[in-house]
Order: sequence, then structure tokens, then C-alpha cells
Amino acid sequence: MQDRTKLAKSLAQRGDLQKQKINTSEFTLITFYKWANLNSNLLVIYIEGDGYAWKRKQYLSSDPTPRDPLALKLAAQDPNPAVLYIARPCQYLSAKDLKACAVKYWSSHRYAEEVVASINEVIDWGVSQSGADSVALYGYSGGGSIAVLVAARRDDVARLTTVAANLDHVKWTEIHGITPLSGSLNAADYATKIEHISQLHLIGAKDKLVPASITETYKAKANNPEKIKIKIISDFDHRCCWAEFWPTLLSQIKAPEN
Repeated sequence: MQDRTKLAKSLAQRGDLQKQKINTSEFTLITFYKWANLNSNLLVIYIEGDGYAWKRKQYLSSDPTPRDPLALKLAAQDPNPAVLYIARPCQYLSAKDLKACAVKYWSSHRYAEEVVASINEVIDWGVSQSGADSVALYGYSGGGSIAVLVAARRDDVARLTTVAANLDHVKWTEIHGITPLSGSLNAADYATKIEHISQLHLIGAKDKLVPASITETYKAKANNPEKIKIKIISDFDHRCCWAEFWPTLLSQIKAPEN
């Protein structure tokens, strides 16, 4: 855990991000943020993936803090003046705080109502502190599910981008033959509610953990999917090579708006 915390601190420093612990109604969440000047037009928000949830199949880890915090790597490279990175519940906590965090929140309840509500509370804090008018949501892997679920309850989302995201956990557990996430909301059930939001879902062509079919199922559930774009990138998988090419990908994401 200490090494994982040091890595996060190092990544945050490279991106000029400051650490802030936020106590929400349900969880203590760790964030890293920057806002160079108040009253920014846009707050860019990165939501971390599920982290080190499993040691191996059938064996949960004792601490879900990510060993390779990919969403933090992306956030640290974002040149936007206002950026907020949000770790998931139970990640980056002290041993004492971790004991109070139920294991179900990195297994069956990883996308539970209380998880989404707490992350939304942190976003409200970030909007208030930065003075932003709107938010852009970025979610990696399971953080992409959270991003969709958060977007469904906000009216200030300018755009939504996911990276290797699990947007239909029901189909995902069926594909892999693993236990259903019984306590979790499913992003695919909200496709219609947020179909008015400009969306880009990035998928690695070699991603065997969350294949493109998951995102395609999500899109198929929207009644009017014109604003839901899927981009499959050759030679990328679930982890490679998002961080290495993020500046290039980010410029392509933003280009249509300039």
C-alpha cells in the first residue's frame, strides 16, 4: 500500500495536482486537483477504475488501491486549468479507514447507489471550489460506469469520455462467467437518459477484459444514439497504451470543439 501511495503522490506532483481527502455522507474519498484560476468554464473530472480488486480469480484483495492508477496518469497529463481526479471508495485509505470500508464496495457493490452519490458529492465540491460552469467526465474501466451513472443525475455535463469502460456489467459478468454484481447499478440501463450528452467511448482492439461488444450493447440501448461515438484503437488493450498516448488522444477528443 505504501508503494502505491508513493506512486500516486509522484504522479500527482508531475501534474501539479494537490491531494484532498473529502468526507462524503457515506465514504472518505481521496482526490487530487488543480484549478489555476477560479471561475473556470470547465472542470475536467477523472474517475479511477476498480483498482486492485482481485488478487486472482475468486480471491478478493485486501486493499483495492490501484497498483497502476491509470486514470491518475491521464489526469496528470491534462493541460486544462481545472482538473479533478477522484479515487474510488476504499482506495488510498489509511489502515484504520480501510477497516471501516466494506469489501463489497470493490466487489458486488462497486457501482452501488451510495458509491455514485458520494462521487457526485465530490464533483459538487469541485464545481463549487473551482467556480466551473460545466464538467467534462472521463472514466477509466469501472470508472467509466461511474461516469455514466453520475452523468445521469447532473445537468451540467458538457461531454463524457470513457476509456476501456465496463458499460454493461450484466453482459460483462456473463461473458467472463463470474458472479454478477448484484448490488451495483448498471450503466447500460441509463443509456437513454444521457443520450443527449456528447459521448466518446474509447476501446482497445486487443482488450480481452472489456471487449468492444460491451460498449456496443450499451449504445444499442439508446433510443437516439447519434451523440454516442465509439472509437476502437488498434494495438491497445485494457491498460496499454492509454497513458503513453494520452496527450495525442486528448487533442483528438477536444479538436471537434475548437
